This record gives sequence, structure tokens and C-alpha cells, in this order.
Amino acid sequence: MVQDQDLKISIIIPCLNEAGFIEKTLERCLKLQGNFEIILVDGGSTDHTVNIAKKISYIKIFIAEKGRAKQMNYGSKKAEGDILLFLHADTFLPENTFNLIHRQFKKPETVGGSFRLKFDKPHRFLNLYTWFSRFSLEFFTYGDHAFFIKKEIFDTIGGYKFIPFMEDIEIQKRLRKKGKFKKVKEYVVTSGRRFEKNGTTKQLVIDVILVCLYNLSISPRQLKQFYADHN
Repeated sequence: MVQDQDLKISIIIPCLNEAGFIEKTLERCLKLQGNFEIILVDGGSTDHTVNIAKKISYIKIFIAEKGRAKQMNYGSKKAEGDILLFLHADTFLPENTFNLIHRQFKKPETVGGSFRLKFDKPHRFLNLYTWFSRFSLEFFTYGDHAFFIKKEIFDTIGGYKFIPFMEDIEIQKRLRKKGKFKKVKEYVVTSGRRFEKNGTTKQLVIDVILVCLYNLSISPRQLKQFYADHN
């Protein structure tokens, strides 16, 4: 069993054209207390994402084939940590992230988990979304909640599947068969930009429809096209 002082968490951030957010996210990660490494995996940004990241010390930067699942799997192969923490480029972790995650893995049946979710701007429907994020169920748990997974388990199940959509739901189905997937009581804070762009109510309806369709076995490729057609 890994001793407290030896536990290391690899924060893996898949990026694509995130120049507007990445600096703040990386700087926030560097302020976290605990034994971390920070890995940025860019999928071919055409803006200044990589140049911004290169100016920040202690960040490991890699270029990989475009696709969030592919980028996260690539980052996991470069990771030295015992725990993999997958973080969206526009999302901030709580200050006590290390202790929160370490506490979960003191329970041997835990294979992974995520945080609850808050948005950077209040809205009554987003507040409802936040309330539902406390439940550790696939329907209420998505990639922007910041998944953390034991590296040995992640490797055993073969990581994320190379599918164009819903890779965060799909991997949970396999993880939950291996042990407990826990939701911690603290929140990550993410950008509400998707909802600002499309309208909060419309975007929430689209998201719910997509998850329902996925659970009805509609292919991820068709779901991605549906999403593209409505954005």
C-alpha cells in the first residue's frame, strides 16, 4: 500500500484552443498543497495555448492526436503518479484536493471518483445542476467534475475508449464494476461558457437528451453529430 508521504497525483489536462483559460487553471494547480505533477496534453491548438503553458514552470507539456479520450490516455502513459486526476482546462480544483482524494483511497474498495460541480456564474437552473452533482450516479457525473482514478485500475481497464462522445459516461460503467466510484463533498468550479453561448435552458435540455440517448444505445458518433447540429 502506498504510504501517505509517497502518494503522488498526476493532474492531466487535455487542451484544444484554451488560451483564454489555461493560464489561470495551471496557476491554480500550482498552488495546491500536496504531491502533484501537472501534465498538459494539447490536441493541436491553433491559438496560444501551448505558448502560454510553456511560460509556466513545472508543467509537463505534450502534443497528442486530437480527441479528449486520446489526449487523456496519452497523458496517463506519461504520468508518474499513483492517482490520475483528469481536469478540464476551464475548471478549478479546491485547495484541499490532495487530502480529499487521499482520504477516498484509504478505503481499499475505492477505485476512483469525482468532485461535485459548481459554475462560475449563478443561474437558477445551473444551481439545480449543482445540487444534482452530489449524487455518485452516472447520470449526474461527467468529465467536468474532475475524475480521479487509481492508475493501476485505469491501466487494467485500458483507459478511455476512443469514442467521439460520452467517453466520461462509458468509462464509469467499467470502473464501477471494479469497485467503488465515490463523489467527494467538495466542489470544482467550472466555466459556464457553454450555457452562455447557447442559452442555459437550451443547453441543459440538449445535455439531458444526449445522456438519455446514450443510455438507449445510440452511437457516440450519432450523438456527436446531434450535438454539433444544435450548437
